[in-house]
Amino acid sequence: MAYNLYQVQMARAWAERIDKEVATAEKFWHQQSMKSASQPGSPHGRPNIASAADGYYSDDVRSNAGSAVTRSAAPTGFTSKTTYLKTRMEKLEAELQAERENRKKVEQDLLLIKNSLKRG
Repeated sequence: MAYNLYQVQMARAWAERIDKEVATAEKFWHQQSMKSASQPGSPHGRPNIASAADGYYSDDVRSNAGSAVTRSAAPTGFTSKTTYLKTRMEKLEAELQAERENRKKVEQDLLLIKNSLKRG
């Protein structure tokens, strides 16, 4: 029994570690995409080859060009987990809006009841 508990704990520890590494990588690639998108002279955030003087690149351009090869599957920071969280957030916001409308309706009904009691 203790052996099975140990295995469960180890599996959870590895899952947490992997989630943390994925989140760190996602954050890194999101920052890289934001950094490369803000580079001037390029509509897509790619280095402008025509502006390289004397056939060499600056350190920034060289580092960005090198990272393009090792880029993750989600360079913009959107993964299935991010998509899930986004859709979950939209769903919760829709539910919140529905609850607000219900609350307003109840408040209006309560106000009508109070007004009718004052008249009667």
